[in-house]
Amino acid sequence: MKKYYRLQIPRVCAFIVLVIFSAPLLSTGQLFRKQSALARKAKPYLLVPAKEAIPGIEVELRYKTTSAAGKPLYLPSMPCLIHQSTAVKLKRANEAMKKHGYRIKIWDAWRPPEAHIALWEAVRDPNYVVPPSKGLSWHCYGVSVDITLVTLNGAAVTMPTDFDVFSSDASSTYSGADAAIANRIALLQTAMRDAGFRTIRSEWWHFDDMSPRGGFRNVTAKDLGIKMP
Repeated sequence: MKKYYRLQIPRVCAFIVLVIFSAPLLSTGQLFRKQSALARKAKPYLLVPAKEAIPGIEVELRYKTTSAAGKPLYLPSMPCLIHQSTAVKLKRANEAMKKHGYRIKIWDAWRPPEAHIALWEAVRDPNYVVPPSKGLSWHCYGVSVDITLVTLNGAAVTMPTDFDVFSSDASSTYSGADAAIANRIALLQTAMRDAGFRTIRSEWWHFDDMSPRGGFRNVTAKDLGIKMP
């Protein structure tokens, strides 16, 4: 009998170790299932999870922590979605930037109309935010992106301004004296234009994909079952 117990002890220990090391995988599996469910809901609207569509892309949705409204526009669980055609172009631009030692980080992509209205109410400046009376931002269709650059290792680099700085300093035609910043802006603008994006003069971080394959689809946070603050 004692011999039987001695034989079982290593098996029990091995089982415990297996459970411990499998826990993160089980958790990841649950997260994957949730993401897949969201992807299925988003697909009819031509939206895809950015990190799945663009391997190696960095994502930091800034509206999870701050905004011009003085409060977050997104909950911490907000996904980063992007039009599937726009994702192809952004992937192309990201690959181009890697050749220069940088990667692209997404600050905002698809923006629910609910969030866009809240942003307009805070800013009320048509030079920086599209008035709802004139329609929705291209962000609301997932074809616009707000982006910056990081190193290949993911470290931040200095750009003309921070995100959502509504002043002439945020112009896409950088006129400052820092040669390194000027070079990064020139590289980013060129890579994005070559990939098929339109630049805008007032925001160096903002780019529009005006010819997405499949067109545009109206979609709200409620349509995708996403909760807003």
